[in-house]
Amino acid sequence: MNLISKKDLLAITGISYGQLYRWKRERLIPEEWFIKQSAYTGQETFFPREQILSRIKSILDMKDLYSLEELAKILSPETSVATISLKDLEEVDEIDKRILSVLPEVFGKESFEFFEVALTAAISQAASKIGLSEKEMKELLRRSTFGARSKKTTNVLCTVFYVGEEYHAVFSPNPAPLSFDSSIEVKEQLSLSEITDTIKLKYKSLFVK
Repeated sequence: MNLISKKDLLAITGISYGQLYRWKRERLIPEEWFIKQSAYTGQETFFPREQILSRIKSILDMKDLYSLEELAKILSPETSVATISLKDLEEVDEIDKRILSVLPEVFGKESFEFFEVALTAAISQAASKIGLSEKEMKELLRRSTFGARSKKTTNVLCTVFYVGEEYHAVFSPNPAPLSFDSSIEVKEQLSLSEITDTIKLKYKSLFVK
């Protein structure tokens, strides 16, 4: 797990101790991201590096446009609209347009929960980074849905790996990346919470109640 200490986090971002814990109280930063670990100086607080840096950047970028209460509402997974239509998803640049045609078949409906949107965006981004064909991307989404649905939360890490001449995805609690043996080739790891932050802030009118 790639962690960053509280001291380094405050130094890199320029925020204060008070801001950090106020944002925690306001639910802008998930409590589970505050990880206590033993260190030579005693117990110290660490954070999942990529997730916390991305979240703080989002907060700093948006804090002059929205109140902390409004930002908490935007970033909270509970505030997403009930379902998103296929037509609305055409506006989301983070989703490969070639994958849209299989969504009704994969999810068995014509409109989609925000978690399903986040999963589709994650598979789209992984496919782009790895260089998957349209067919491989669609098959990866089909394989991913069962494991992803068992989590039913965006606070997970999506790990795409290659084995048996096929691409697969597994989902683990964020921020706890999985480790595989040497016979499995890990291709990409994406945080669904980072993806949801980006989508919610960028397409607020579509995804926030």
